[in-house]
Amino acid sequence: SPLPLSGVVAQTSKATPGASSSAPAASAPSRPAASAQPPEAKASSSVSISGRKPVKREWYQNNTHVFITLFAKEVQKDACKVDFQEKELSVAFPLPGSTDEEYQMDLELFDDVELSGCKFEVSKLKVELTLAKKTVGKQWRDLERQAETLEVSPDQPAYPTSNKQKRDWGKIDQDIDAELKEEKPEGDQALNKLFAQIYERADDETRRAMNKSFQTSGGTVLSTNWGEVAASDYEGKDRPTAPEGQEWRDWTKK
Repeated sequence: SPLPLSGVVAQTSKATPGASSSAPAASAPSRPAASAQPPEAKASSSVSISGRKPVKREWYQNNTHVFITLFAKEVQKDACKVDFQEKELSVAFPLPGSTDEEYQMDLELFDDVELSGCKFEVSKLKVELTLAKKTVGKQWRDLERQAETLEVSPDQPAYPTSNKQKRDWGKIDQDIDAELKEEKPEGDQALNKLFAQIYERADDETRRAMNKSFQTSGGTVLSTNWGEVAASDYEGKDRPTAPEGQEWRDWTKK
């Protein structure tokens, strides 16, 4: 069964005045129903050199490939020049019924393609191009890569704002860090900070003592003396007195 398709987009290139209109654009053949609402068509560089004859372009995708159809009648395959690149696609062929007009399409693709899986076919009504996605499963939001409009310095974060005044966010971050370092904690916060500093500067034996004493005593003892902690049974005979208003309870017994 066919893979689900999404992202169907039809687009008509601009034409140039001056040639015969003997090759009108063919109507698009029926496609399987798209699984998602197609994205809005974007302007591209696909125009005939004279700009007169319109060539309708349509594209859709599944999880593994992107398919592009150019509706132009009686294009000769040996005169159709297609150049597949990892990030770009170029197509050129003489327009039917004219000796001096050529259709050209040059795209910077939305995502990279696998060159070994790319191909094109020419029939009496159309030129069909198949692009193999390099990232299987990735859905293309558009056929072409859109130009980046926001320039960001590599070492300077930028935040969207309607304020015309520019701010040095790096300097603001530094000022906040300095204020936090100068702020002096109080009460339990100060005590916890002291314990954290002791633990950070302690050796492995001291850290072992702090961890065991605190965990086995239910948070009522914090000792840095491993010799004392190693010989103590804070869950049994050496259990400290419970804090005021609390009592020890064995949760394994109902």
